[in-house]
Order: sequence, then C-alpha cells, then structure tokens
Amino acid sequence: MVLFNENNRIAFPRYGIQIPSLPTRAIKTVEALKAHPLLGPRSAEWLIEKIPNTIGKEDLLRAHTTEYISDLYSDKLEERLLAAYELIDEEGNFNRYDPDSAEAPLVDLLEDVTRIISGTYRNIQLALDSGFNYFLGGGMHHAHPAFGHGFCLVNDICTALLKARAEGLIHTAWIIDVDAHRGDGTAEILAQTGEITTISIHMAKGWPLDKPQKQADGSLNPGWFPGDVDLGIESGEEADYTPRLMEALNDLEAKQGLPDLFFIVAGVDPFEGDELASTDPINLSRDQMFERDRRLYQFCQEKNRPSAWVAAGGYGQYSWEIHARFLEWVLQERLG
Repeated sequence: MVLFNENNRIAFPRYGIQIPSLPTRAIKTVEALKAHPLLGPRSAEWLIEKIPNTIGKEDLLRAHTTEYISDLYSDKLEERLLAAYELIDEEGNFNRYDPDSAEAPLVDLLEDVTRIISGTYRNIQLALDSGFNYFLGGGMHHAHPAFGHGFCLVNDICTALLKARAEGLIHTAWIIDVDAHRGDGTAEILAQTGEITTISIHMAKGWPLDKPQKQADGSLNPGWFPGDVDLGIESGEEADYTPRLMEALNDLEAKQGLPDLFFIVAGVDPFEGDELASTDPINLSRDQMFERDRRLYQFCQEKNRPSAWVAAGGYGQYSWEIHARFLEWVLQERLG
C-alpha cells in the first residue's frame, strides 16, 4: 500500500542541484510509519519496495513529441536538463546549481527519472489490485509534450497512465491534482485524450501563472493551457480549499460518471510550512492538509474506485510530516 525504494527518486545534491526537495522526505515518512506502535510490526503488510524498471522510449513517446524524446537520448540531453530544472537564469548564470559540488554528471539524472516513472506505473498496477496505493515519489506534472520545466523533465503521470491504458489496464481515469502549482503540462498532454480527465486545484496566482496568458506572438502561454477542471485558490481562501474541491468532484461525477481509476497528485507544498518560495501564496495548516487528504481518500472509497497516489511537490524539512500523518491514518483504516 506504500511504495518506496530509495533508488526510485532524484537525489538532487548528487548532481549539484540546490532545489530544496530533500531526499529525507520519503525516508522520514517510512521511518515514522515503521516507528508507529501498531503499523511498525506489520510493515510487511503495507510496505512495498520492489519496483521493476519497465519504462522505455516507446512509453515516453505516448506523452511527448518525437523530437523532444530524441533530444533526451542525444547530446542535447544536458541542455534540456538545464532548462527543465531551471539551472540557468536569464543572464546565463547558474541558478540553484553548483556543478563543482556534484558527485555525478548531470546527464545521469535521466536514468533516475525513468526509474521514477517505473514507480508511478507500478503504483497504478498495485492500486488496481488492492484499491489503494501511495508512491512516495512521482508527480512531475509540469513537463509538456515538447519540453520540460518546473523541475520536471518528463511527465510520469501521463506516461504511466497512457501506458496503463494502452495495455488495457484502464480505459478512463481522473487525475486529481492537489499540488500547490497548476498541473499545466498534464493539461496540455491530455487535451486530446477524452478518456482521462484533468482536475487541478492550485494557487490562483504565482508560478506557473505569473506570466501573461498570451505570448508575444499571440499564442497561449504554456502555463495557462486549460485543463478540464481548474480551481484557482486565492491567498486567504484556504478554508474554502477542500469544500471547493469536493464540490467540483461531485459535479464532475454528475456530468460524466465515474472513471476506472482516481489518480491523486498529492503534493504537500500547499502546506504553510513549505520552504519553496513559489508556494507562498497558499498556506494550508497541518489540519487543513490532513482534512484534504482524508476527504479525498473517503471520496474514492465511497465511489468504490481504486486510487493511486503520488507524493508530488513538497519542499523543506517539514514536508514529510504531512505524508506521515495521512498515511498513519489511512493504513490503520485499511489494516483494521
């Protein structure tokens, strides 16, 4: 029910990247669950560590353009990585990046990314088998068909879901994205895929909505690419967050019925203790974060549909506490 393997994540400091997504987030979550007096002795019943590597170029091509994926498997990979992880600023200087401190070449990061997608895909398989599964990784929702950005090289969500659909595991799905940032890449990739519906509740202002809707040539700015359901939350509207989300889900069910699978992009960066500057416009308390996840889980259970959760965004020293609190509750619910 909890999928975690230390090899299926990106250890940013290893590459000299100074993004505050700490590798301890998942590790501390698992340690807290193992230390729980009821859950610890039963860890063999809920902790899944084996994640086969199952993702190849043909899977990436379901979500991304041929040109972009070709670049990732060529000498253009480093250029694409620098852009996706925003490691060069507008003046051409390194940004949150110190290659001299790196233990491994930047291009090795691609292998980490494909392992993460394998985890996201395995998470879907496990959720379909058991009704619920939570992957302590994944959630790269800012990668668009032809480029990566926002710390997302490729889109694991779309890649894994489209693979599952191509293999006949599912026909329909809802992506319920509760990360602080809008799921812009997911919206564009799946715009022509009617069987997968995108729902994003996010900061109404701030990145990636901090640029004009239209670019200089009149085309739509990628961050504004419309999803099926977009819910923008203003600063000060935190008390409305979960009620608005639940109302939208019930309205969507009335319009189109239920999907085969709920896919939850369970970012914990709306938390008031998050340390990434771009999440400052939204500040849910610990209790509001728990209520969000509890209500979402109960919605999935009441509708008798499996739910696959990925950890998504969460930055700084307190992020793990949000995952751990929800998982302590949900595992006790499921184990009895």
